[in-house]
Amino acid sequence: MHKSFKTILTGIAALGLTLAVSAPVSAEVERLDEPRLVGHDYLPELPVSVWQDQEKPAKGVVVAVHGLVMHGRVYDVMARKLAAQGFIVLAPDLRGYGRWQTDVQDESKAGKEDGKVQYHKSLEDLKGLVAAVSVKYPNLPLFLVGESLGAGLSIRVAEALPESVSGLVLSSPAIKRRMYLEPEMVVQAASLVTNPMRQVDLVPYIKKFASEDPRIVEEAINDPYVRKHLNLSELMGTASIIRGNISHAHGVPASVPVLVIQGDKDKMLRSDAVTLLLSRLRTKDRTVRWLPGKGHVLIETAHIEPSTMSTISSWLDDHLMTPTRETYTEGLVSSGPGRTLDVYQP
Repeated sequence: MHKSFKTILTGIAALGLTLAVSAPVSAEVERLDEPRLVGHDYLPELPVSVWQDQEKPAKGVVVAVHGLVMHGRVYDVMARKLAAQGFIVLAPDLRGYGRWQTDVQDESKAGKEDGKVQYHKSLEDLKGLVAAVSVKYPNLPLFLVGESLGAGLSIRVAEALPESVSGLVLSSPAIKRRMYLEPEMVVQAASLVTNPMRQVDLVPYIKKFASEDPRIVEEAINDPYVRKHLNLSELMGTASIIRGNISHAHGVPASVPVLVIQGDKDKMLRSDAVTLLLSRLRTKDRTVRWLPGKGHVLIETAHIEPSTMSTISSWLDDHLMTPTRETYTEGLVSSGPGRTLDVYQP
């Protein structure tokens, strides 16, 4: 090979290596736990986390609402994946949970002062958050993603702010509680009669009912921001909210599409309540993804199943430009004994 030609090749290779080394690496998705301090001053003064890939143009907004005992940052893995796809994801802590707790290191202080569980105020907080985001991003579709109690609250927000919500993703929606009677429940119920403000240890129930996956159970138990105690008043308030969720389903506009994700081994809530929920929703654009063998916690975890993540991502992408379609059916599968429902299969 001619010497000058070899020199040119060597120079090209060296230049390529230099460019490869010096080229800016794609920034990782950023999670902001104090977003108002770094440019998101449009947000209400609430404990809320924001995930966004600054290098991607935003194509939509997701507000993720957590369930009982959880907090907004349990959505970290899901939120990072959605943000990497161009979504802006926001997840607040409901009042009494997460950063609202007076002292997450001392559960005896849980429920006092600002740490008190207040679902109706949390609902107003969510409405204020959605309204603020809608003003900030008027041209972006906004989706509510909620699990369990968070799904129920998402239904209520969609009913209250129909012009702001482009779609609902409801995972293990809190429609009907299971009736279970464990020995320790009987003992604790008796003690609560005489001392209703006594804090109930929720760890045994998290172990039994949260998930069939021991990794998800341990994750929740070891997370200091996951609430481990509630008193009788707070438990009764939770039950009341769950009972009332179904009455708000018919108020969700027919133009709002809905994706429901439900495990058939849910030990916390009755999975067959999905049928009741669908009967009350007015939209024809409703999709159900049944997860065989799966329990209650499906998306509020670092161990979210890839197929579940894919279902959410694909459904959101499919509804970015067509949030008001009347019908959407990708196939029919058996959804359980005696039931057949529309199911989205990515």
